[in-house]
Amino acid sequence: MSAGETPLVQSALRVLKALEYLCQATQPVSLAELAAELEVAQPTAYRIVNTLIATGYARVNGFHGGYVATLKVTELISRVRSGFDLRGAARTAFRPVATHFGETITIAKAEGYEAIFVDKIQSGASLVFYCDIGRRLPMHIGAAARCILAHLDDDEVELYLGGELAARTVGTHTSPEVLRALRSQTLEDGYVLSVDEVDIGVTAIAVPLVDPGGRILGAAAIANTSTAWTSEDRAARVTMMKAAAAAMSETVAGGQGPA
Repeated sequence: MSAGETPLVQSALRVLKALEYLCQATQPVSLAELAAELEVAQPTAYRIVNTLIATGYARVNGFHGGYVATLKVTELISRVRSGFDLRGAARTAFRPVATHFGETITIAKAEGYEAIFVDKIQSGASLVFYCDIGRRLPMHIGAAARCILAHLDDDEVELYLGGELAARTVGTHTSPEVLRALRSQTLEDGYVLSVDEVDIGVTAIAVPLVDPGGRILGAAAIANTSTAWTSEDRAARVTMMKAAAAAMSETVAGGQGPA
């Protein structure tokens, strides 16, 4: 190595290049394709992809063969973004909504295959339900979790839907077809309505929290007992929650969040 040259670990570079290739691929990558991309022999490519599998960043694509990246990559992204004060920005944007309606708003973000609740903005009498700070839900259960799932990339969504979709209540959606349709509706409407999915008798409305580039940062959800809201009540909350989310996105654009 010449003077001033940056020392590099070539084997590590190949592993990282392989991970990038798997993340960018639109379909499972065969061992031969990976070897050609890395310009190495297939036995070397096999060791590289098995390194990714052993560390949880890749998996074999079931009976169809080939290799795909896992959602652990998304977990890393969420950890990088956690340097942004999501809780502080969300409290500033959504506290007026909680105060206006006298209801509880929860803030969630993605962590691996789950949504984790990182804050709870209370106003007036607090509704006691599952989504307290620190609680986790699978991505297909509840307003906030489904809102985050809807805004992941298509391949990430399909990877998730290909796994086990357990039910929490009789209101939990576990059909991949239904969840795909609900995702399309979420992207069209800009919010999620959840009824009885997490707690029986509880309805929630969630909106996505995104940065100016459209990347999902998390979700905010407002909830109450299902009998407390009329259709007009739901519409009023959707309007104010969307406005608060837009205001928060403008805050991020002002330099107080991820670029």
